[in-house]
Amino acid sequence: MKYMLPGWVLLCVTLAQAGALASAPCATCHPAEVTQQEKTAHAHAMLPALGSAMGGHLPSQPLHESAGGFQFAYRPTSNGIAVTVFRGNERAEGTIEWVMGAGVQGQTPLIRIANHLDESRISYFPQVYRYGITIGHPAGISSNANAALGFHLDAKSMERCFGCHTTGGFTQNLEPIEPGVRCARCHSGAANHALGHGMPLNPGKLDAKTQALFCGNCHRSSVLPDQEHDLENVRFQPYRLMKSACFASGKLACTTCHPAHADAVRNDHAFYIAKCITCHPGTTAHADGLEKADCIGCHMPRVAIHTALKFTDHYIRVVAQ
Repeated sequence: MKYMLPGWVLLCVTLAQAGALASAPCATCHPAEVTQQEKTAHAHAMLPALGSAMGGHLPSQPLHESAGGFQFAYRPTSNGIAVTVFRGNERAEGTIEWVMGAGVQGQTPLIRIANHLDESRISYFPQVYRYGITIGHPAGISSNANAALGFHLDAKSMERCFGCHTTGGFTQNLEPIEPGVRCARCHSGAANHALGHGMPLNPGKLDAKTQALFCGNCHRSSVLPDQEHDLENVRFQPYRLMKSACFASGKLACTTCHPAHADAVRNDHAFYIAKCITCHPGTTAHADGLEKADCIGCHMPRVAIHTALKFTDHYIRVVAQ
């Protein structure tokens, strides 16, 4: 059974409920954890448009699809970023108030159009300072101006987006209750605990499989059968990890290598080698003499799924050279 965080997204709550969730005083008793977590990409998984990397690098000239396609113009306003899509007499427009993503990989805008939201067809990729088609959106020329703006988010889609990029979901005005992944998002029951009622969920104490399924609520623990061999699956760390023999041992959990309240350690081979040799000590893991002092580089290589996107493949195995 898939492990789901109880109440993993709260839809259309009242402002009073939102305040109770967002103001849980975790820092009173856990200042070190809160201070550390506030610096993470998780904590910045949804950002105000004008305060995002995208908002700071708006194109001075309209972007455009391939020859004959639609053009995209962006302009900062008092409440966000106005976006206009046009081609000849066709035109559609909306306002970007929030973007999804801290900018470690990409930032995808949410476009408010009247009383609904669209996932923007265009994303910004801060690592290469470039705009491009949002992953999952079709390439080529859009069929009409509204399609060029993006995908209309129905209620289920909004649950997924806000459920993973915010703490508590969204209000009736389609605003995030608490942007970013904060304490109460992973520690269900934190607000009641702060009031002296019970203990919150601690994902760090879950067994390896249950923890991977828990993290997989957002990072994905399964794919459809016809998507099994899609290159984009490398983005889904729990799904890829659970295919590994190392994971099958029951000794390897997400938090074995990734401290819960900090970003993943990057570009530090020694850190991960120390993790690997706890189960593969000495030279026994490399009787063939191929050891290169970089477990991750050989057994969990970085894979590019886009000119601007690279992910570490969490399917641990002997990768064909």
